[in-house]
Amino acid sequence: MKTRSKNIYTLLLLAFFCQGVNAQVSKPQVKSELVFIDEHKELQEQLIPLDSILSLAVKNSSAVKFQADLIRVAQDQMATNKNLWTNNMVGFVNYSAGNQSIVTADNTTPGVVNSSNISNGLRFGVQINLPLSELMTRKSRMASFKNTITSTIDKRDQAIEELKQVVIQLYYTLIYNSNLLSIRSEAKASAINQYSIAEKQFKDGAIDIGELSRLKSIEVNARADYEEAKREFSTAYYQMEPLVGVPFQQLILKK
Repeated sequence: MKTRSKNIYTLLLLAFFCQGVNAQVSKPQVKSELVFIDEHKELQEQLIPLDSILSLAVKNSSAVKFQADLIRVAQDQMATNKNLWTNNMVGFVNYSAGNQSIVTADNTTPGVVNSSNISNGLRFGVQINLPLSELMTRKSRMASFKNTITSTIDKRDQAIEELKQVVIQLYYTLIYNSNLLSIRSEAKASAINQYSIAEKQFKDGAIDIGELSRLKSIEVNARADYEEAKREFSTAYYQMEPLVGVPFQQLILKK
């Protein structure tokens, strides 16, 4: 009886893994490896460590990636703003050729003019104009950008902590539901077996209809409890994959 219940539980677990594998059978280029669950061990003993599961969840979380992108955007904005003063820097290059004379009046002696020639050649230089606002507001602007970066980092860390809490809760829910499913499977098999024996005893006149009805009620309740346990396990199982971001098979320890 115990062996039969274990087999039922094992077949159920294998059915979950086969669903993901069968979806890839039609593609010859994809190699799928079926991961078997050892029915003689608890599920927790067959999963990778919880820390590894948490790392996978953080690595593949879209919410964490979004916050990380916001951090990079804020850092880039700060770096760009730091160099904003260079917009007021202008370089120039010119070349003069030919006879260029400049005539100027002599301020000390009226009517007397002076002349000079500009030498031919290449001229270049840099002109810098720094607005007063750039000097007065630069410190406060940099502080504002730093605060934005710090706030975004805090939001990312908060998203990571919240994600870890959800994963931890779901992890132990999955373990609990797996153990509960095993127990319900044994109870179901036992109830079915007892009712089967009771039917024979009723036909032989060994028990009355009242006892048969009582055992039938136990069997029905055992079936209902088993279906409820299977539903809860299935829910936790299928919630784990999108939360961690990898197929459930990757959470099983390689033998």
